[in-house]
Amino acid sequence: MAEPDLVIRGAEIVDGTGADRFRADVAVKGGRIAAIGDRLDGRRRIDAGGLVCAPGFIDMHAHSELAILSDHDHLAKLGQGCTLEVLGQDGLSYAPVDETTAPQMWEAIAAWNGRPDDVDFTWRSVGEYLDRIDEGTPTNAAYLVPHGTVRMLAMGWDDRPPTAAELETMRSLVADGLEAGAVGLSAGLSYTPGMYADTAELIALCEVVARYGGFFGPHQRSYGAGALEGYAEMIAIARGSGCALHLAHATMNYEVNAGRGAELLKLVDEGLDEGLDIGLDTYPYLPGMTMLAALLPSWSVAGGYGALAERLADAPVRARIVRELDELGTDGANGVPVDWSRIEIAGVAEPRLRH
Repeated sequence: MAEPDLVIRGAEIVDGTGADRFRADVAVKGGRIAAIGDRLDGRRRIDAGGLVCAPGFIDMHAHSELAILSDHDHLAKLGQGCTLEVLGQDGLSYAPVDETTAPQMWEAIAAWNGRPDDVDFTWRSVGEYLDRIDEGTPTNAAYLVPHGTVRMLAMGWDDRPPTAAELETMRSLVADGLEAGAVGLSAGLSYTPGMYADTAELIALCEVVARYGGFFGPHQRSYGAGALEGYAEMIAIARGSGCALHLAHATMNYEVNAGRGAELLKLVDEGLDEGLDIGLDTYPYLPGMTMLAALLPSWSVAGGYGALAERLADAPVRARIVRELDELGTDGANGVPVDWSRIEIAGVAEPRLRH
């Protein structure tokens, strides 16, 4: 073997297979592991001093669709050892779109992804977006076809079931994305317009995903009141469609669910026992993060953000929205009245609102 470019010496290797860790040297040549053994040498050496050396981590829930196109260093992920990100999450992303929905999507999820000046948003299909990724990105990427984006393309922001023709259009768009290289379908069922979908619509789309061997990664309908019912619905979709299921940021972090984590795991275990393919990811802290408008009741956003602005300008309608937010709890806010003392504004786009 030609002299390696790099040797990491004396590392505790955890290889991801489930095998016991072991101490060895790792030689790297041309950006790839060339050898694992003892007393290896190379042009550059790093003494790991017993630190762990492991394969790159997979971030199962990322919103880096634009960041990986504009941020060459991408240290937010690479600095944590993440080398693969699963994108297109929460049912809202940048493909598939058309000339009408592309600018709508650019605005709708700016709070998640920003508006980088150096990203030329010219792609429209999933395949065209994946081609852009293939030109070179700092991390590897897997893409989920986003249900809300697909629904918007097929039938706008309407709060109603799809017609048979609209459902067939959505099934075709999902199939096109999977044919192009997507790995499954995401959903954001507490975000508009995805939350307007019923269980039957999601089963019909997941049947397509199952046919391609992909998985369904939903942000379910509620993480507050009704959380367990929401998880049960997602498992029912997996059962009804034959599709693998991965529960995104599976938490019971609202106070109404304190101490009920075991009930969620029981639901998952029962699904596994009947032969369903179910996984989940979670995070070890209580807060969540999203756009502030997501707290609004879904009826107030029917028709899109233009229609929302008109409703907010109507005093009686605005009062109804405030009452639902503060007293009743909205579907956008997970069915729990908003405790504004626990809301922290992380950033705003409008300079006059920076205060």
